[in-house]
Amino acid sequence: MRSTIRRTLVPLGAALALAACEGRLGSRAGDTPNQAVRRDGGLGDAGGDGSIVSTPDAGDPVLPVFAPQAATMHRLTRAQYRNSVRELLGAAVNVPTDIELDTQLYGFATVGAASITVSPRAAEQFEAASYNVAAQVFNDPARRMALVGCTPSAADDACARGFITRFGRRAWRRPLEMAEVDRWVTVSRAAAGAYRDPNKGLEYVVAGLLQAPHFLFRVERGEAVASIPAMRRYTGYEMAARLSFLLWSSTPDDALLDAAGRGELDTADGVRVQVRRMFADPRARASLTAFFSEYFKLDRIAPQTRDRMLYPLWSPSLVNSMIQEFERIVGETAFSDGDLRDIFTTRTTFIDQNLARLYGIPGTFDETFRRYEWPANAPRAGLLTTAAFLANNAHPVTTSPTHRGKFIRQFLLCQPIPPPPAGVTTDIPPPMPGVVQTFRQRLEMLHLQPPACAACHTAMDPVGFGLEHYDAIGAYRTTDNTLPVDARGTLDGADFRSGRELAEAVRNHRALPGCMVRNMYRYATGHVEADSEAVVIRDVERAFAAQGYQFRVLIEALAASDGFRYAANGG
Repeated sequence: MRSTIRRTLVPLGAALALAACEGRLGSRAGDTPNQAVRRDGGLGDAGGDGSIVSTPDAGDPVLPVFAPQAATMHRLTRAQYRNSVRELLGAAVNVPTDIELDTQLYGFATVGAASITVSPRAAEQFEAASYNVAAQVFNDPARRMALVGCTPSAADDACARGFITRFGRRAWRRPLEMAEVDRWVTVSRAAAGAYRDPNKGLEYVVAGLLQAPHFLFRVERGEAVASIPAMRRYTGYEMAARLSFLLWSSTPDDALLDAAGRGELDTADGVRVQVRRMFADPRARASLTAFFSEYFKLDRIAPQTRDRMLYPLWSPSLVNSMIQEFERIVGETAFSDGDLRDIFTTRTTFIDQNLARLYGIPGTFDETFRRYEWPANAPRAGLLTTAAFLANNAHPVTTSPTHRGKFIRQFLLCQPIPPPPAGVTTDIPPPMPGVVQTFRQRLEMLHLQPPACAACHTAMDPVGFGLEHYDAIGAYRTTDNTLPVDARGTLDGADFRSGRELAEAVRNHRALPGCMVRNMYRYATGHVEADSEAVVIRDVERAFAAQGYQFRVLIEALAASDGFRYAANGG
């Protein structure tokens, strides 16, 4: 019987997918707009709704007139799917992990999610997962009552219809239209009739709603604004979803949907109010810390290997500790209303027994993480001297000044490094017999002396040399191949002699804030910024700098920007 009902309901998802492809997905008509985006290259609504208004400084480069990107559909990432299901059905729900892996583009799964659809295999996985999680709740009377809030006497009574209306609004992140409610009531009748159980009807409704495109995708179309025919403003409900998946990696709560229904998310000031509320919620810390994990590409650590003869401490447990330390440092610093750049120089960290052994910290530690302050003369401070960063940018047997320097240049300062020429081997040959050299000395000979190599490596290796005191798993050392480590270098005019001094140079580099804003903009919008959005990024960076580089200010300014709130026509 169960398989029969499931076969009956599967075409419903297919029909909805077809509707999405044909552009027939419903959207709420917004209030008559009275705002207009400025067309002089600046930002801000003509109606004065609180958007950032750009005033070019003397000597600023002339930037293109602002023009937003077209609206699109964003498939939920694995984290967004998991968090949304738990938000809707309860934290105790065991969400299946057999879900298609994320596709990362330009460093972020959110960018990939705006470029992919649902493969046949993924559709089967989402279908199975939706029936699984719905059954977990409806097979438990207490959890079922907590979700439904009443006991239906029939598949289409007031209790059932009310639940479908409420749950549909939360699951699809907008109110269901009357025809949609009626359709799901029909599904409820079919399943309840087959099982002779109204609760079973609602179970199948939940499973159906969770495998529909309106749940699996963030559907964005925007609404017309009469005074700016070239643009569309995201509707209040679309903005609610954009905000919730940015700050919480999850579906909007009732307060956010209510604000959307009242039209409060149609203005930048209304968006700011919600961002402040949401940033203070613990979900924001977990979600936005994950941005930094993607930004620093921490998912690449676990698959790495190390020679256990050279690095006996290397283990999956140590890798997990490395990642947790990194994320705890970010959370502690970014959410303290201090200077976000301090993530590169803070002396505060969090240590368990694995890291205590690796870092050589005396005392008794266990698997519990403890707050720890590095002494003023310690060789470590901030993210660049964590084992997570150092091990993630190293070779299996040796360090890699090239990888470490390239990461700093390319991802922290947004200074592109071209790929090596075709046919050039990037393998490091073994040391010459009888010659005792540090790894730095070998690279200087191999990378910095040949003109063809020096053109690119001069930008990377001298920066990475500042981290040569840390080996391939992040342990501190004073010698390399019996010779003293030389960690001297220069970063765009700032001299350094150690990892800590390099971190200070990165923290104070003029390109760092803008690069962080650029990456957060990609993460938040789900696309790589176009030239026509440069003015938005510049003005968000200005707001960020004006208030002491607080992370909260960065998120608020970005969410309230016209680049986040408007789309081009024709998406």
